[in-house]
Amino acid sequence: MEKSVNKIKKQHKDTLFRMNFKVPENFLQLLRHCKNGDLELSVDDIEPFDLESAVTIRIRRNDVSFITKDNRLIILVEHQSSINPNMAFRLFLYYIELLQLWIKSNGLNLFGEAKVDDFPKAEFYVAYNGSKAIDVGHSEFQLDYTDIKIYAKVNIVDIHFEKLDDVEPTNALAGYSFFYKVFDEGREVGLSIDEAFAKAREVCVAHGYLKGFIEKEEFVLNYKDILDYDTQLKEEGKIEGKIEGKTEGIYNQAKSTAIKMLLKNHPIEEVVYFTELTHEEVNSIKKNLPTT
Repeated sequence: MEKSVNKIKKQHKDTLFRMNFKVPENFLQLLRHCKNGDLELSVDDIEPFDLESAVTIRIRRNDVSFITKDNRLIILVEHQSSINPNMAFRLFLYYIELLQLWIKSNGLNLFGEAKVDDFPKAEFYVAYNGSKAIDVGHSEFQLDYTDIKIYAKVNIVDIHFEKLDDVEPTNALAGYSFFYKVFDEGREVGLSIDEAFAKAREVCVAHGYLKGFIEKEEFVLNYKDILDYDTQLKEEGKIEGKIEGKTEGIYNQAKSTAIKMLLKNHPIEEVVYFTELTHEEVNSIKKNLPTT
């Protein structure tokens, strides 16, 4: 089957966000914005710590996470369409996954006699640059029983270009936000995904944003068809082809998984959780399922 840049790759490990901000220097620039300029960390104080190599069903996590020398686990997630009200709970579950990895990587034994303590303390952030207006601040998850108390807070940060204090071309966050600003403006005036992509790349190069990264041809090859999942999904408009035989190779793993779960009558909420598709996307898939 011939590949099209207007289709979403069936499998991909990284998005523009992840590839840009998994670089420690760039991550710190983003984190500085999240902390309103108050940043005491240096590149030497952090190292990547995530589940990049793990095989998970939730392929749209789009996270970058670093562990610090003072034992903090900082997790950043990028969202482009809307803020999921369950984000705090979802990141809490992700934190538990990372703790399991931390325990294993440190050779610790939870079943031994020695007590395991001093776990990495979590910091959760959501970097938002969607088109819908939101109230920046935080979302919370709380579990409060008689003997169990769990609380997680996610800080929601607006990373639109207009909201940044530092918009110098040397700022990786400014470059990322500027790229999407031009891309979204192109889409709003009727440019196709390809045209908006080419325009955003051209303007970024002209202004010196994402220098040393966006000029490379591999940038096009790796990111052109995964720039904005939600935009591309809307452009497709409907599920094409039959469910069996043609889904594989056309739709990404999340949509394929959603289809299988819906055919087995899994609840919408469960499908949303396991695939990380939005309610609107799952309902659209369900609506277009073939009737028996």
